[in-house]
Formats: sequence, structure tokens, C-alpha cells
Amino acid sequence: MLHLQGPGMSQAFHFSPRPNRAHEIHWNAWGPEAFARAQAEDKPILLALSAVWCHWCHVMDETTYSTAAVIGAINDNFVPVRVDNDHRPDVNARYNMGGWPTTAFLMPGGETITGTTYVPPEQMEPLLARVLAFYHERKGEIRERLAAEPAVALAGAPAGAALGAAIVERVMDAVTELYDPAYGGFGTAPKFPMTDALELLLTQWQRTREPRLRTMLEKSLYGMADHGLYDHVEGGWFRYSTDREWRVPHFEKMSEDHAGLLRVNARYARATADVHLRERVASATSWLMSTLYDESSGLFGGSQDADEHYYALSLEERRATAAPYVDRTAYTNWTAALAGALFEVAPLLEDATLTRRALRALDVLWERMCDGHGLLYHVLESGGRPQTRGLLTDQTALLRALLDAHAATGEARMLARAEQLADEIVAVLAAKQGGFYDRVPEDGALGFLAVPDRPLAENAALADSLLRLSALTDRPDLRERGLETLLLFAHGYEKIGAFAAPYALAVMRALTPPATVTIITGPDAAAATSLRAAAATSLRAAATTVRLSDPLLDVRTLDASAQRERVERSGYRAEGPAVAYVCVGATCAAPAHTAHALTAAYAMLTGASAPIP
Repeated sequence: MLHLQGPGMSQAFHFSPRPNRAHEIHWNAWGPEAFARAQAEDKPILLALSAVWCHWCHVMDETTYSTAAVIGAINDNFVPVRVDNDHRPDVNARYNMGGWPTTAFLMPGGETITGTTYVPPEQMEPLLARVLAFYHERKGEIRERLAAEPAVALAGAPAGAALGAAIVERVMDAVTELYDPAYGGFGTAPKFPMTDALELLLTQWQRTREPRLRTMLEKSLYGMADHGLYDHVEGGWFRYSTDREWRVPHFEKMSEDHAGLLRVNARYARATADVHLRERVASATSWLMSTLYDESSGLFGGSQDADEHYYALSLEERRATAAPYVDRTAYTNWTAALAGALFEVAPLLEDATLTRRALRALDVLWERMCDGHGLLYHVLESGGRPQTRGLLTDQTALLRALLDAHAATGEARMLARAEQLADEIVAVLAAKQGGFYDRVPEDGALGFLAVPDRPLAENAALADSLLRLSALTDRPDLRERGLETLLLFAHGYEKIGAFAAPYALAVMRALTPPATVTIITGPDAAAATSLRAAAATSLRAAATTVRLSDPLLDVRTLDASAQRERVERSGYRAEGPAVAYVCVGATCAAPAHTAHALTAAYAMLTGASAPIP
């Protein structure tokens, strides 16, 4: 793997680990220098979007970008810019042509001329010639058309927008329609895990106990766990299956995918006492902690490369063979998501070490990746400094993980940080028309980065966390902000079908009276821990303890000594032993001093079956 500096480069570039000449192209980093050069030399920009884990990106390095004629044509006639998708998801979101690698041709100002994905060497040279001719023949016309186009105007919530159960039903219908009853999962080939859709199915099943939803979940989770998508030697899931049957994977292993898959599998295994999936979670977690977790930094790496030869070997043969390259770069969104998932995995595996490591990862993100005001940077390379500040994906992932951490451990700093982060997100990323931008607005943004974007998935996830945080901090303003954000997409979510699953989850929470357990700690820490475990396990997960468990229930812990003012402001007593209050909406059950009393109080409040003593 080459890490090079060159003309116009402000960061290292990653090329295929196999022999290639791609480094002979005079690559530039995305930045003002590259755009200024394109303007000064009157040349189009060749934008290459790649990723360190991307197989076909490596192939293009080894073939197309290693062809002498292509190297010469690019260096002579274009300003080549190379962007790592994982480092700059905001650039990728605006220029990706349908996959990686993306090969895009831009005007010197960053407007798209044309583009595609992988280009084999025999097609690249004539493509370069055609684009160059088009640019010189039509650039004046293109500039006139661009100048005449009106600026993008963001709209507010559509007239008559409302949140209702029909939204959840329509997205569930889209998920069901895409579901593959023969092999599980969604679609045919290629087949991706689609963990957001799985989480929607799981949450809806936990709320309704509808048998067909459990069938869909088990078929999907077992299909991914028992066939080629899962690494049966070292553990962990590969990125996707090239076939419908989950037998032939694309061999990258991604921290992003493991965050979603560990969360869903662990939640389902806890809810059903599924031993088989528990074993898969244990194996995948072992791979994660031994391969992507960095004990020295406390953070997780991004991915492990695809290598179909390596993954065909037995365990003994792998031990004698160099493992595929691991990207040690830490990404805030993925590390936060993995930490959040570990709070589901730890109680399933009864492994307190995982909880401690998840807390440490969140502490490190807060201490090393925070800009000093409350917003996070996106990427941290080994030995480097944090880069790319203020992407919504990072803030959203960390906010959810902080709430998960507080629910699981009662650590006060996690809830305090969540509230601080939420306030900063609202202050800096909120759009006047509603919703939240995907990146901090800035004067002089390059190319299409100047075009504001409010992505549905990140906005929905953020709205969900704002609703949670509102209930945990007694702040109705956060709930109002979350509801306003959801209304913004009330007439557009159907366009993306099953991919609107995060939106349906957030709408589900918005339509459900907030369910919370508030634990007031006393001098007996063990009692508080027992109550928290009961809230997290009996009420949220276990189908056998309370018939209608609530996966949307949240848990907060208040220290009667250190947080006396907040305890009393919330209407609770600050004296006495540890006690838990379970509330649904504005109705609260009698205070509970034991785990059994808590589950009984919940059952009485919700009309669920009473737990067995």
C-alpha cells in the first residue's frame, strides 16, 4: 500500500497494495489549490473517488491508471483529483456515479460534465479524448448555462405535512416487498445486509410480536450467518453477497457494517435467547476486537481489505499467510456506531470488558476529535491530527452512542455530553427552512459542496436521538426540533422505499408516548446497577419477562447527591435508597426499589403481562 506526497497533495494517497503505476499520475487532493490550477490552466478536472477497501479501485490502479498512454493523457490534459470516500463522505455524496471507483469529469468550478464508475484501460484513453474535446468545444456554452441556472433554494416542510402511522406502514410495506422469502435479506443480487431495514423489522416485531416479522428476521439473520457472507474461520461478516443465496461474498470487512449487524443480531439474540446467533455475535466481536480495535488509541480502524485467496484458506493456512491490509484510520461515525453496538453485545456475552472499551472509545472521541465547542472531526489517521470538521454523520452517530452509553451504564458524563452535542448541532447545522445540513456551511465551498444538502437518513437518525434526549433531559424544545425535522420529509420518504427505514423508526418514536425509566441513585450503587439491568434487559429485550416489551424505552440515571437540583426539578425525591420510576408519557407507576418491582410496575402501567416472581 503506497502512501505518497506529490504535486498539489495535502494528504497521503492510498493505492492498490499490488504492483501498479497509479502514483505516476500527478494526483491532487480536493482543495482550493486543485481548483485554482484547473481555472488557471483551463483544464477539466478528473475526479477519482476510491476507498482503501475497494477491490475494483485496486484493479483500476493496477490496469487503467498503470497504462502509460492514460497516465500521460491525464497529466497533460486534466487536473487529477483523488478523494477517499471514507475520508470525505460529503464529497462522495455529491459526485458518486453509482459505486466505487467513481470516475467523474468536472468543469474547473466543480460542475459535473459526465462520469461513470470503473473504466477498463482500453476504454479510458478514448474517453479522455472525448471529454477533452467536448470541454474545449462546449465550455463557453456550459458556463453560460450554469450562470443562468437559479441557485438551489431549500424548501420547508410541505403544506399539510403530518406524521401518522401510515408512514411506518408504508415503509414496512416497502421492506416487505423487497424481502426475499427464499433466502432472506432484501432484493436479489448483489445483496447487502441493509441493517437499517433489519432494525426496523426488529423494533416492529418487538412491539407487535407479529410472527411473520420474526420469520423475516430469522431468515435474514441466519442467511447471513450460515453461508458465505460470514467468515467461518476468523469471524465477522463480509460487505455484501454477489449472489442471491449469500454464498459468494465481496470480501471486504467494514466497521460500518459490523456496527449495524452486531447491534441487530445482539438485540435479537437477547430477545429470543438464540444460542446460534449469540455464537455468531461472539465470533464477530472476537474478530473486531483483535483486528480493528486499537488498544493503544482506544479507537476502531475502518476496514480490512478483500482478498479472496486468503479467505479461502483454512485457519492453519491463514496463520502462515499475511492477513489482508487493515485500514487503521479511525472514523468518528463508525467508531461511535461500534461503541453503541457494543452496549448491546456486552450483556449478551456477559463481558464487562466490552462495556469498558466502548466507554473508552467514546471518551477518546470526545477528548481527541472534538473541536472545543462540541462538534466532532471526522477522521484521524495514525500519528496525525483530526481532519474534516462538522459532518452531520459524525455528530449523529456520536449522539446516539452517548445516549446508548448512558442507558447501559448510568454514566452522567455521557448524558451531559449528549446534551452539549445536541445544542451545538442545533446551533451550527440547523437549516432555517428546517432539518439539518450534512456539513457545516462555509463561504467559498468548492464545487457542489456549495450546494446545501439535508440527507434523509442522517436527519431521521438525528431526530430520533433528539426525541430520546428530550425525554431524558425534560427539554421539550429538543422534541419540537425533532418533530419539525421529521415533518420536512413527510411527503418525500416514499421515493426511497425500504431505505427510508431510519425515517420510519424515528416516526414510530414520535408517535409513541415517551417511555422512560428514571433511576435515582442512593448510597447503594449495587441497587442502582440491578435496577438499570432490569430496565435494559427485562423491559427492552426479553420476550419472556414482559409480554409486550418496549424497544423504544430509554433509561436515565440521576445521582441524588451530584445532581440534586435536576432530580428535584424533575419531580423526584433526592433522599433515600436507590429507586426507579417508570413513566409512559405523563403517567408514572409507583416507585420501585427492586428489579422485580420495576418490571411489575411497568406491566401494571402498560397493561402487559405481569412478570413471574
